[in-house]
Amino acid sequence: MTEGAISAGMLDIHYRIDGEGSETLVLVNGVGDDLGAWANQVDEFVRAGLRVVSFDNRGVGLSSQPPGPYTSAEMAEDLEVLAAGLRLAAFHLAGVSMGGVIAQEYAIAHGARLRSLVLANTYAAADPFTRAAFESWGVVAESAGMAVMMRQQAPWIYSPSFYERHPERVEELIAEAQQSTQPAASFAAQTAALVDHDADARVGGITTSTLVIAADDDIIIRPALSRHLYEALPHATWSGVPGGHAAFWEEPELWNRAVIDFVRAHSAL
Repeated sequence: MTEGAISAGMLDIHYRIDGEGSETLVLVNGVGDDLGAWANQVDEFVRAGLRVVSFDNRGVGLSSQPPGPYTSAEMAEDLEVLAAGLRLAAFHLAGVSMGGVIAQEYAIAHGARLRSLVLANTYAAADPFTRAAFESWGVVAESAGMAVMMRQQAPWIYSPSFYERHPERVEELIAEAQQSTQPAASFAAQTAALVDHDADARVGGITTSTLVIAADDDIIIRPALSRHLYEALPHATWSGVPGGHAAFWEEPELWNRAVIDFVRAHSAL
């Protein structure tokens, strides 16, 4: 494992590299998550022979936390700074939720660098319901604090089945999230990048082979929104998985398998 930071002007981007595979997979986090959020993915991806790059988006973890609001396009340029700094010539890219909108912007601007693209639990643009829901997250964070926000967020991101089958795990995940050191202002700044993202008229220009993953019980970015994104992409594959918005935590084995199989199908080997 290698850990470090890439600097660009006033911005530092903290990253970690696991594995030594010939194919590189870069993972992009959702709102409020640092690179530790991929704990259920990294080891399995490495065992599958991949070199895995994870990083803290601006506003969280050990990366810089400039004033917001942020945009998905500027966060995609942060990713390009990282890719250039690490000399990633051709790689696979996977993003969840906010990470998915960042990955879209990256594929639009820098698609020549990509071998494949995975967009999970995300959309090309929010509808009024989803916009209102995500905006409320920022309001709660700034008015009540991050500990309250992380508890209030849980019913939005975990499925009813997960609550019923694994109540202790739900409480563990909430408790872990409440340990976040991310300032509420930075959380709200990241939320803006998700809420204001609109690539609806541009995703049709993505030429990279793309896997769109939607979770059956995602109530905040509903499968219909992901389906709309899928139908707009010229080279897309659809995968439905069980779970809620955080399906990659609820059902990591199925989620990971979908990603691994797609990356292997589009590798250079």
